[in-house]
Parts: sequence; structure tokens; C-alpha cells
Amino acid sequence: MGSYGSEPEQESIMMEDTDTEEPENKVNSLVTEVFSWSLSDVLNRNLYNGKVSEIPKTFSSVSDYINSFKYPLFEETHEDLRSKILGVNRSPTLEISRVEPAKGFVTDKHLLYTVSYERGQGSYEPVVGDLIALTDVRPKCVDDLQRPNMSYLVAIVDHMKVKSSSCKLRILSSKPITGNDGRHLIVYLTNLTANDRISQSLDTPVGMKKKMFETLLRVDSSVEESCVECSLDETRDLLSLNMKEVLKSFQLDSSQEAVVLSCVALRDCDHKNTIKLIWGPPGTGKTKTISSLLFMLLRMECRTLTCAPTNIAVLGITKRVMRLVRDSLVHDTYGLGDIVLFGNTERMKIDECEDLYDIFLNLRVKILADCLAPLTGWKGYSEQMICLLEDPEEQYMLYLNGDNLYTEKEESSDSHMKKASKRKNRKTITVSTWKAKKKRRNNKETNEYEIKQSSKQESDKKNCKHDELVTFEEFVTNGFKFLGDHLISCIKSLYTHMPTSFISVEVAKEMVELVGSLECISKSLKQIVASKAGLKEAFRFPCSKLRYLQETLQFPDFKEDHRQIRRFCLRHACLILCTASSSVNVDTQVSNPLKFLVIDEAAQLKECESVIPLQLYGLRHVILVGDERQLPAMVQSKICEEAEFGRSLFERLALLGHKKHLLNVQYRMHPSISRFPNREFYNKSILDGVNVKSNTYEKRFLDGNMYGSYSFINVTAAKEEFDRSHSMRNVMEVAVVGEIVASLFKRTASDHPLLCLFIISHLTFVNVLTEAVSRKQKVSVGCISPYKAQVNALQEEIGTKYIGYERYFTVNVRSVDGFQGSEEDVIIISTVRCNSKGSVGFLANHQRTNVALTRARHCLWILGNESTLVNSGTIWKHLVVDAKNRGCFYNAGEDKNVVQAARNALAELGQLDSLFSTDSLLFKEAKWQVKFSDIFMKTIARLTDHEIFNEVVSLLVKLSNGWREPEKGGNSLVNTEGSCTLIEEYKVTKDLYLIWAVDTVAQDAVCSQVLMVWGVLSATKFEELSKMLMEKVYGNYTINMMNRCKERHTEGYV
Repeated sequence: MGSYGSEPEQESIMMEDTDTEEPENKVNSLVTEVFSWSLSDVLNRNLYNGKVSEIPKTFSSVSDYINSFKYPLFEETHEDLRSKILGVNRSPTLEISRVEPAKGFVTDKHLLYTVSYERGQGSYEPVVGDLIALTDVRPKCVDDLQRPNMSYLVAIVDHMKVKSSSCKLRILSSKPITGNDGRHLIVYLTNLTANDRISQSLDTPVGMKKKMFETLLRVDSSVEESCVECSLDETRDLLSLNMKEVLKSFQLDSSQEAVVLSCVALRDCDHKNTIKLIWGPPGTGKTKTISSLLFMLLRMECRTLTCAPTNIAVLGITKRVMRLVRDSLVHDTYGLGDIVLFGNTERMKIDECEDLYDIFLNLRVKILADCLAPLTGWKGYSEQMICLLEDPEEQYMLYLNGDNLYTEKEESSDSHMKKASKRKNRKTITVSTWKAKKKRRNNKETNEYEIKQSSKQESDKKNCKHDELVTFEEFVTNGFKFLGDHLISCIKSLYTHMPTSFISVEVAKEMVELVGSLECISKSLKQIVASKAGLKEAFRFPCSKLRYLQETLQFPDFKEDHRQIRRFCLRHACLILCTASSSVNVDTQVSNPLKFLVIDEAAQLKECESVIPLQLYGLRHVILVGDERQLPAMVQSKICEEAEFGRSLFERLALLGHKKHLLNVQYRMHPSISRFPNREFYNKSILDGVNVKSNTYEKRFLDGNMYGSYSFINVTAAKEEFDRSHSMRNVMEVAVVGEIVASLFKRTASDHPLLCLFIISHLTFVNVLTEAVSRKQKVSVGCISPYKAQVNALQEEIGTKYIGYERYFTVNVRSVDGFQGSEEDVIIISTVRCNSKGSVGFLANHQRTNVALTRARHCLWILGNESTLVNSGTIWKHLVVDAKNRGCFYNAGEDKNVVQAARNALAELGQLDSLFSTDSLLFKEAKWQVKFSDIFMKTIARLTDHEIFNEVVSLLVKLSNGWREPEKGGNSLVNTEGSCTLIEEYKVTKDLYLIWAVDTVAQDAVCSQVLMVWGVLSATKFEELSKMLMEKVYGNYTINMMNRCKERHTEGYV
């Protein structure tokens, strides 16, 4: 094992043996730095303030370039750890049973320990790279990590050995651990893997890779200029013509095709290093372009590493490439061995991607180890099959004499047959075993069962009598079937998983033909065996093919060493796909270096993380694909943010004027959606594709103009508030989003009659619906907000309501940052902010706004408070003004269902000041302006009966829209001298009345009547209120003012 973190990512989760190799006595600079921090250092927010300098755009040397990232990396790691330790009371813990020095332990230098624990003894399952604290108590606060008799001690999980019930960790500790110091708890703090890999790359001497870094630092245009020597090559024009013919089948637009051709043209250029920037704004077919490029490079046998910041991005590009590759395969799956996808099995969720099994490295290593095993691999089975095919009669006679093909090989009959009989279909078994994560192999009960079964088989063999011997026909049929199944599986696995450099096209063709022949014979085997005369003739062809393959196929002797096989696969792959971080595990060799590096989503990758793949030996050409006008990499530390630590290599080069190849046609958004971001962020340089301009692309998912392709929906009288984590949320907008999603679901259900029946009947299984329903329109909805608290509130509101209907309706709730790279039919944005100051915080960020506005295909509905956004003076002011100018501005109160939902939500949460205000959704669009007195707010707050509360609200809504009770004589509650004749009382319940009056207000020289709501009171309380109002309010009115209040007007204008 090398220094911490050097283990291959996917092999380090469960290792067979923790002591297979001696660790090197070295630790990279990041780990050394982390171990040097005391607890007070960790909690010191300003520990690196003054040490972290702004990362410049230009550099004087390669060493200056590398060193510019080191302190920002320390600070970012420090801030991450600081935030985790401040919340240590919520950290998962694990009870441990033993700590002892491990192999490789060196006092005061390399403090390696083995930690033993029983699985299920805590809320935490460690993984390699975890930074942990060792303590004697479950921490309730930061001080519990360091007490008078227990110093602060951290360690890193360096290696693991996992069994069914017990586990062992090898940890690298910051301080010596004694066996009697009482530390019996592990507390998870954070995972250092990603930052550690960056640190490794920064610590690695540049050496022979210096030329590529010098190219990165060059600011002149020569980086993009065509190679003079290559331009003199007359064969390149012919090559370009051939490539254009191939590209026609990909149906690329002119900008996409130009990008692919310009990159592929570098394939034969070894005269200079180049860097290309491919600028892919939202929806411009970036993934399609990259996959076409990678397919061409693969076809030209040009070794290429493709990286992306996240597993999701890697899987996205991999699936697209695989569709092109599979469509082009001629001899079954031959050729897939040139492609390798690798990464962490769990984090990549490979078990959900069956279409990628054939290229996933972990699975490939296991399959090849089985196929190349000396006795139970393809050679062993082929030798046995040849013996059977050449002379089945002789093999049968040996069988009768107890000395046959299946019992006497280099190992005992029991051992050989047990292994063989258990294997069945190698590929299927390997996949299922891999997906089960070795649980079956580690399951004690299973092992005991197998031992019992083995003993029973031994007993059965001893008691076997001659009258139980099989016939010749049965012998040949069973033998052929047993060996044939394994051979077919082996041969298919070999031509699928071996690089084409080890199996030529001609040999692969022979292998495919042999598989076909074996399968054909297997189907008609009984008839062939029955006519013994034609038996050898039928077997001659597969026998000759097997001998040919035995002589032709020559593979390295791996001795079933998975590490060697893994290294072999990576060194001979033509196309490797992984995250940029995982590329630290790519093993290259001088004789066959990688030539191209393609980084997708390059604008989301910190420049220091790009250094990891850029350090690979032999790279000639780097292609960065991204859009710096969307969100960059996430940075936690404010100090690092100010130092431009999150800036990507793509953005830095773009800022320096490096040429960008623009993909200039967008195929995602309806033109009404793309119009604003295209103007604001891309200077109108993006064209709308033919598909989005067609009439069929405009879809109406809900009735009403408010729910067209593009709308700004004004949510008034809402209230922004902080949650416990100091993130913003807006309950009113949550209710509005929830109601819109519910309406979408109901509309979708109405388009699917059987789905309606399903919902009404509360059936259990979705698949009872017929195929006719699945042909109807499916709707995918995305709910986006920039604030975590709002995302959490939306997720809680939507909950599991729509689970089980994924074939017809899906809802995805995420933050803006989490939605980058995704798209849905309908996007609903909740902007959250609602205040009188026009404060919108990081909502004003152009990159975040760009991402939010470009996720929708057919409909984009933006919820926000007009006043707040306009007063902000930010990009959101332009958006609101633009929506008004285009006639796309609506008030949420125009939808009665939305009003009802908002009313219920505010009432439930007790936000009465938002519910009973002039700008409330209930009264914003009313005919009469409504004002609420303090007395009313106090009396309505005291109502605990939900039905009475709703009755009051309903009465108020009716009054605000012009409804009045018919006049009845003598219906006044009180008739005392001095009472005000303006006051009205409407009955709510037997003993409760709504007290209101018509009043007037003057604004801009216009006098208007308003509804003044005074309270919800009993008859006795009304008399007191009436007298008070007469004394303090209406008693001061002039006769003219009284008359104005008494005038009857439908909409309140005097």
C-alpha cells in the first residue's frame, strides 16, 4: 500500500486482507496538516486568514501554479472539519472492541493501528478515507472531544477487512493510542478522500509532465493554433472527408460537427500539446457532442481518458457512448473490452445500470479472473470438451471403469467437480455475487449448508451401484451440456472483456461462430447422440475451432491476482471513464500512454482537481467541455471563495481570452423559456432548434393563461423566515407549489382513465394498468429553490404522495445547485424571498439564476414576490419587468385552488398577519380593498374551532368581492343611543358575529371605500366595541365623511 488514499477507490471498501503489503512510511501534506491541528485550531475560523492568497489568472512558473492551491486546499478542508465538529452531537458513532498496533507501525512516525468492532454496534459504517475521532463518550458538545483526561485525537481509515459479523479497520492516527486509555468509541467527522487526492497530485513532482502544465499557463493564442507540421500532411483532408461521412449518422448540427472534427483532427498530432474549450450552454447537445467525439476516438484506437466532477455526469456520458458503441458492434459484444468504466460501486449505483455491466471494471476483473483460472477457466473446460468431442465412446468407457474425463485432472475429482458444478453460468453468478456484496460468501449458515451437502454427496457416491450408471446417450448429453454451458460463458466473456489488442477481429469471429455452433448442437443433441454414426461428424467443427482457439489465444498469466488483472484492463483500454478524483487510480505506462483527456462539466471542477488527471503521463491533448456561465464547484470556506478557489480551469482560460468553440443551437427549452436567459447570459448567440419551435412542442398541462409555457406568478403577503440551520423558507410558496403539483397530477390522471380508476379504487399494484395507458402523455415535474430550508419544506409537502405513479407522473424536488445538468417537462421555481428591503442574497448570483431558468422543456413557472424582486435591482428585476412586458405576469390569486391551499397553510401555521392583509392572496384580486384592525387580529387568533375559522374567512372573501346580506328591518344587535350606524354585524354562528364597516381612504386625490374589519365577537362584546368606535373613531367624522361611507358602490370607488 502507498501513502494514505492511494488505494483504488472501488477496492478499498472491502478488502480480503489488511496485511497483504507493507505501507510506505509517508503521508501527504494534507494529512500531515490535519493531524497538526489542535481542537482550538479546528475551531479557529481565521486559522488560515492571511495565509490564503487570491489564486491569480496567470503564473510565472509551474511550481507557482501548483503551490497556489495548497493553502486554499488546507483552508477548505479546515472549514469543512470545523462545521462538522460544531455539529458533533449529530455525528454517527461506532462502538469498538479493540485497538492494537498494526503491521507497518513506526513509533512517532507512522502510527498505524488495527481497530476491531462488531457490525451493528453503532449508527456508523466506516469507509476508507473517513476522518474519525476516538473518544470514550458519545459527544454531546465539542468539549466532549477534549477533556482533562482525554486529549483530542483523530485518525484516518486507511484500510478495511469486512466479515459477516466482525470488521477490522487499519487507521492512521494523529497521536499514539494506548490500550488502556478508554477510547472505545469512533465518531465520524468527515471524509478526506477527494481533498486528499488533490493533495497527492499537488505533492507529486511534475517531472516529465511539465510540458502539459506549461501549455496550461500559456496566455498566447498559440495554444489553439493549428500545428504547422500537421497542416502539411495531405492525407488529413482525406481523413476529414471520411470522418464527415461517419458523422452523418449522428445527425449533429453544424456547430457540433465542427467541434468533433476539430478535436479528432488532433489524433495524429504528436508535435505539440493543445487545449480546446468546448462551450456548451444549456440544452445545446453537449452530451451528444462528447459521446460522438469519444466514439470517433475509440474507433480510431486513440487512447482517451474521460472525466467529470460527479458520478452522475460520468454515467450520463457513458450511457450515451455505449448506445453508439452497441449499435456499431459487428461480432456480438466484441470490442467492449476496449472500454472501461470504473469508480465506487455504491456511489455509482452500478447495480441500477445493467447496460453498463459489460464495461464496469470491478465486474470485469472478477469475470476475467474466473475465465483465466488455470483449471476451471476456459482452457480447462476446452481441454475437457475436446476429449469428449474427439472420442465420446472412449470417454464413456473410462466412465464405466471409474476413470473418466471429469474425475482425473490435476486435482482430485471431488475438488474439481465441486468447483465446476457450483459455477453454472459464470457471468450470471459473478454479477449476482457482486451485487450481493459478498454477503453469501460471508454467510456462515450458507457455508455450513454447503458442507453438509458436500458430505451427503460423498456418502451418495460411496453407496452408488452399477445399476445406477447413466446410459451412453445420457453421458454424452449431460457432459456436453455441462461443459458447453461453461465454455459458451467463458468464450463470450473473453471476447467481451478482453481488449481487442489481445483478440483480433478474425479470432473474435471464430469465437462467435464456435458459440453459435455449440448452442446449435446443444438444441439437437439428443437426436445427434441417438444416431451414433453421425456423432463424430457433428462434433468435428466445434472440436477444430476449439483447437484453433487454444493455439491462438494467448493471455498473460495473472495467477488469479485481481490487482494484476485490474492493472492490465486499465493499461490496455482505449477509452477510460471515471470521475476526475478517481483518475488518481488510472495506471498508465510509458509504452502506451493516454493521448487525450476529455473533461465533461469542466466548469464545475475546481482547477486544482483538474490537476489530478492532467498529471497522467503522455497526455497530448486536453478537451474541456462546459459552461462557465452556469454554477461552478461548491466551496464552503468564505476565505476560499474570495480567493477564487472554486474557479475552474475552463473559466480561468476563458477569462484570459482562450478561444471557445460554441455549440449554438439549443434543443431543450420552448422558445418562450429560452428567450430571457439567451438574452441575459449569452448575448442572443443561441438559436432555438427546429424541434422546440414546432407546434407540437408547446404543451398545456393545466388550464388558464397562468400555466402557459412561461409565467411569473406573483405571490403576495408571503413571509420569509429562517429555519434552525439559518436557511430561508417561505410557507406560502410551499403551499402554492404543492397545489400546482397536485393539480398537475389530477390533470395527468384525467388524461389516463385507467389511472383515475386506479387512484379511486386504491389498488395495490400499478402494473394492473394496461399498455394503452402507458401510451398516454407522461409528465415529469421539477420543483427548484435556491434555499435548503425551502427544499426541505417542499419535500415534506410533497412527501410520498406520488410514489407508485412513476410511469405517468414524477416529481423531483432539489436545490438549484442539485438540479444542474438535469431537466424536466415542467419546472416550478420558488424564489422564497419576500421583504420590504428588496434583499435577495445569493439569489442574485447570475450563474445560479441561469441554471434555475434553463431546466424546463415545456413549461417554466416562477413563483416570487414582485415587490421584493423589483426592489432588489438584480437580474430578478429584469426578469419581472420582462414578464410584464411579454404579458407573462400573473397573480397567484387568479387560481382559486391556489388561494385555498395558501389559506389553509397559513392558518395551520398561525401566520395570520400574512393571511389577513391587503396583499394576501385572498384579497389581492378582490373588488373591495380590505383592512383589518388590531382588534380583529386578536379575536381571530383566539378562534380554535377550525370550522368557525373557515366560515369567517369564507364570509370575508364574499364581502370583499361585493356580496352583501339582504337588508332586514330591526336586525341590529344593539340599538343604544350613540351607536354608530356605519357598523355592520353578520352572523357567523349562533353566538358569534363578524363586525365590519365601510370606511374611506384617500390616495392620489382619489377617495375610495374600503372594508374595515373590526372583529369576531359575541353580542355582548359588540356593544362595548360599538361605543368605543363611536367615541374614538367615527365620532370624529364629518357629515360629508359619513355620507361617503354610506354611499353604495359595487367596487368601493366613491
